[in-house]
Amino acid sequence: MKYSQRDKARILRITTRALQRWRKPELYAIIESAFKLRELANSEFEITKEVKESLLENIPPS
Repeated sequence: MKYSQRDKARILRITTRALQRWRKPELYAIIESAFKLRELANSEFEITKEVKESLLENIPPS
């Protein structure tokens, strides 16, 4: 599942405007990486149980 900007903002509990202002290269890369990892955690790919649990705990489901 690909997340829209609105989905990401809702999950992060911020406005879409705040997310747009955060588009600094380093910060945005971290945010995007977290969402990609979350997508992997929900998919059939195998990742360690610890990483999967951490991601699912810290980024609430949409």
